[in-house]
Amino acid sequence: MPAAATLIDPLGALEDGGDRPAIRAFRQDGTVETISFRDLAQQARRVAGGLRASGLEPGEFVGIYAPNSPAWIAARVGLLLAGGVAVSLDSDLSIEQLRQQLADSGARRIFTAGDHLDTLKEAGGGELETWLLDAGEDDPRSLARLLDEPLAESPKVAADEVATLFYTSGTTGQPKGVPLTHRNIVGNIEAILAHNLVKAADSVLLPLPLHHSYPFIVGMLIPLIVGATIVLPAGVSGPEIRRALAEGDVAVVVGVPRLYDALASGLTQRLRTGGGVEKAMYWLLRLSGLLRRRFGVRWGRTLLKPLHKRVAPKLRLLASGGAKLEAETSWTLEAFGWMVLSGYGLVETASISTFNPPGRARLGSAGLPAPGVELRIAEPNAQGHGEVQIKGPNVFQGYRHNPEANAEAFTEDGWFRSGDLGWRDEEGYLWLAGRVKEMIVLPDGKNIAPEEVEAVYAESPYIREIAVLEHGGQLVGLVVPDLEALRGAGGRIEDLIRIALAENGPRLPAYKRLGDWAITRERLPRTHLGKFQRHKLPPIYERAERGQGPGEAVWSDADNELLREPRVRRVFDWLQAKFPDRKLSPDTSPQLDLGIDSLAWVQLGLEIEEQFAVALSEEAIGRTLTVRDLLREVEAAPAAEAGADKQRALIAEAERWLRPRGALLSAGAATLHVLLKMLCKLLFRLRVEGGEALPGRGPIIIAPNHVSDIDPFVLAAALPGRVRGELTWGADRDRLFGNPAGRLLARLGHLFPVDDRAPAASLAVAAEVLSRGRILIWFPEEWRSPDGGLQRFLPGIGRILNQTHARVVPCYIAGAFEAMPRQARLPRPHPVTVHFGPAVTYDELKAAAGSDDDKALAAALRDRVALLQSREER
Repeated sequence: MPAAATLIDPLGALEDGGDRPAIRAFRQDGTVETISFRDLAQQARRVAGGLRASGLEPGEFVGIYAPNSPAWIAARVGLLLAGGVAVSLDSDLSIEQLRQQLADSGARRIFTAGDHLDTLKEAGGGELETWLLDAGEDDPRSLARLLDEPLAESPKVAADEVATLFYTSGTTGQPKGVPLTHRNIVGNIEAILAHNLVKAADSVLLPLPLHHSYPFIVGMLIPLIVGATIVLPAGVSGPEIRRALAEGDVAVVVGVPRLYDALASGLTQRLRTGGGVEKAMYWLLRLSGLLRRRFGVRWGRTLLKPLHKRVAPKLRLLASGGAKLEAETSWTLEAFGWMVLSGYGLVETASISTFNPPGRARLGSAGLPAPGVELRIAEPNAQGHGEVQIKGPNVFQGYRHNPEANAEAFTEDGWFRSGDLGWRDEEGYLWLAGRVKEMIVLPDGKNIAPEEVEAVYAESPYIREIAVLEHGGQLVGLVVPDLEALRGAGGRIEDLIRIALAENGPRLPAYKRLGDWAITRERLPRTHLGKFQRHKLPPIYERAERGQGPGEAVWSDADNELLREPRVRRVFDWLQAKFPDRKLSPDTSPQLDLGIDSLAWVQLGLEIEEQFAVALSEEAIGRTLTVRDLLREVEAAPAAEAGADKQRALIAEAERWLRPRGALLSAGAATLHVLLKMLCKLLFRLRVEGGEALPGRGPIIIAPNHVSDIDPFVLAAALPGRVRGELTWGADRDRLFGNPAGRLLARLGHLFPVDDRAPAASLAVAAEVLSRGRILIWFPEEWRSPDGGLQRFLPGIGRILNQTHARVVPCYIAGAFEAMPRQARLPRPHPVTVHFGPAVTYDELKAAAGSDDDKALAAALRDRVALLQSREER
């Protein structure tokens, strides 16, 4: 295209594409609508003819308020060919926002969809001349009724005339109107076309709404101009995107970081947790990533060929815009074998100011300035960070009807203030560090870019998304947990999230770490391009802090079908009666919404067994993170067996680990104990306090704190030889019993498996150990402390005490966290001391607790361990 050309020139030549597909649209009913370039050009020219025949004047503003569709694209191209200016309106606007934007634009005509009519009318748009993009020909307002003779010649339009009106996404407040001229847009298109990234034979997946400038320019205009096919998925859910990728012959995806984050993490997780072939591909993915980082070669398509054939056989390029794409996501996708190119721009700069050129991309950066674009970093600090300011043919002339905003948006010498913080490296690449307006300033004057903090904490697989904000003078996090990832982890959701945050926090400077956090299951408000609408976050945090869940739940057809099964309905009604002050829904979380821990949830499952004669295994109950999960388990459950039979089966299963060791294993255990004591003396200068008072026989529980992987080893070394033969330990099933070496260690050390997903079974085995007069080692915290502090004791220890009335010895291990914290792979030399307190009887502990409640007994025991901790710290 010549430099001074308008969009009318290339779009007027769509007929040159002939019968090649211009659009392939996947539908919800499973069908695919395909439109050729010739048909699209003909329809667009007939739209243009109809608009001119209806009295449209060149430069007149016309609204388009509808979801993506082939008709949307035809209407949009037709409007351009007729010389009109499209007002792109978000389909998800509130009534007030729609009213404001319609009034601001001055539009008298509008393209829309049937299910948008009521909202349009409420927003004051009932008097607009309206055409429905999804109506049948018999509807007088259908697009078909507008079509006229094809417009033979478009009106003459200057390059500096307005081509389209967009509205900012409103991440920090009221959206503003952004008129973009033909020159603004054409220059950016030329910059992309110069690199030949999209070819006529390509299919380009566009899963983003076209009312934004980035998908409109990069995802719609560029494919149409080069003759490529636009692929529209049926929706934006995972299955709909996957179908379009696999069946649409997609070579290029135009997406945003959230889409690519989900793609990278989802595929990686599938390989890491899959079977033999997928597990092998996971290691090939690691190899591919190493080769890409170290040698710059992209071998993923070859090494992971079976995966490429299944996911997207022709996919080669992932284009990212709209927000910052994290470097780790880029490297992961490159390891899969795809080229990842990201750029930077705002709607005010026609979406492209910088981009990473192919072959010279710096992953994690925003790239180099586009041709003709100038950048400068205003008022840089000591690190060279400052506001990114932009000048060039892509920059708009000012907001519509908003002189105050224009005064803020431009410097006195004509540079556009982007509002983004960034810096440039020695080769001119731009690196972004957040938004000026989103910068959090704490009371001590520290400045924090929330996106930087969010990226670190969000790396935990247990965190679906996290938003950082200031609340009460401190930095806080609003966490949406990933229930699917948590499903297989066991334990309390709050504990897992707390540990995940504490593990990642030390990677940040102290002033950037969270002072507090709250869990929510509300969807955090974002723009369609994935940016948080941060001005909407504080009330959500306040609701989460008060323990208030999301609003009224929506019951799906599948949920209603599930409730039609009589047994499921009876269980749901019974549950609702159990919690009369809460309105239960399929998404109700026992832990987050009802305050039920895993042990109480298992107890509830046992009550369901007794009431409704269904056999719910503890593993099944452990998988249930929502009421929906529980109802599905009830639907699939067989009839229940007698409770006593079930208890005997649990003990019989654990008998392998409880039976006495033979002579050979006993000799091995003794040798191992001697070596362990020598190693702990040498490496940790192990000291023992109070060991001489330990009872020699059970039933006794020894209850230590848990801060490190070395805790069991230093504790075993600290115990006197006279009790060694009496010991039985509870140990994590997943971490120890999944391989032959771990199982051998379990037999040598007299360990039995403890499963977070089956707490009642584990507690039954623990009680059986004590009934045999043995000494039980039980870590009441369950999890290693993420920060070395003493955590809450879970109620399971209280349940054991209530069942057995055994004495308990509090124990505190000091120094193990410093020797090997949770994140470390190997220990380092550091003094460790094991403190044993005097044995406490059940009656003494109950008196201290004030009741025989499981949680109260656990808390009273924790107090005894905390007393040992205070003595160590004095």
